[in-house]
Amino acid sequence: MGLFDFFGKKKESKVDYTVAEMNLGFMVEYFLKTWEVKKVYHYDWGNNFESIEYLLDSGDEKCYLSVEDNDELICMVSKKLEMNAIDPKLASQIVSADDAPQQLVFENKTYHRKSSGQGYCGENDDDEENWSKFVNWVYENEQDFISIDRWGEEEFSAAKGSYVKEFEFSNILPK
Repeated sequence: MGLFDFFGKKKESKVDYTVAEMNLGFMVEYFLKTWEVKKVYHYDWGNNFESIEYLLDSGDEKCYLSVEDNDELICMVSKKLEMNAIDPKLASQIVSADDAPQQLVFENKTYHRKSSGQGYCGENDDDEENWSKFVNWVYENEQDFISIDRWGEEEFSAAKGSYVKEFEFSNILPK
């Protein structure tokens, strides 16, 4: 190594990560906060369509970031919602009809069913044999969406969120 090599430029080791490349323990800036990826969920929707969802924790708040690559990157941020908060009878209606309604009213806003589908979900690096089968319904209005998942006969989860742009997430770094 020559004297001038010592004072030469340092090699950059920084890699620019995208939201689709995040993994457990990654840190990311979003909405003026630093968030840590606490869990990673992988979804298989069939027909070679997959998506990923991250549980993000800022210390005082948690949210979910879902990422789909459907010719363009689609990002959605949501927070868990109690089924009873939407409608106390909703879960029993879905069980008895074996389908969700075409529209929902929540907080005086009407949401129309945009899609429904079945898929499989696995957490972090679960073996695919351990993935859970579920049914999903997505409702939208002009500003946001509600997602309802049915796991088995009578277990449900729901979330309310909005579509966001990938550029809203920055400084994506491994821990």
